[in-house]
Amino acid sequence: MTVQENNADKFEVKNGSITMDIYPRKGENFTYDAMKAAIVKWANQSDLSYDTYNSSGNEQPIYLSNLNGYWGCAIDGKKIGFPTTMLLLVDPQYADISFYIWVSYSAEYYNDVLQILKSFEPM
Repeated sequence: MTVQENNADKFEVKNGSITMDIYPRKGENFTYDAMKAAIVKWANQSDLSYDTYNSSGNEQPIYLSNLNGYWGCAIDGKKIGFPTTMLLLVDPQYADISFYIWVSYSAEYYNDVLQILKSFEPM
């Protein structure tokens, strides 16, 4: 993957099949309900089309109580015909720090994207 942008507001990498953006944020101090509301708001602002339930039958947004030590909320959908996953991560040790992650990909790279999203760990 090639770095397209890397600054305090955004980190973006892409190749011909996957694009991933990470937006670090401070000061939001999320609760579970606030995380759900924030990711739904972001999905709506981004014109992400998504169903109430994802392809695995999970109600969206999907709450992840422990993703390598992070709390998380995710939404699976589509943008301009490409599968897209939005993920909001919060380190429970530092709840004022969060990461909004956008991954758009070619459908055949779903398993690769899943590995990427499961690889995030608090520092």
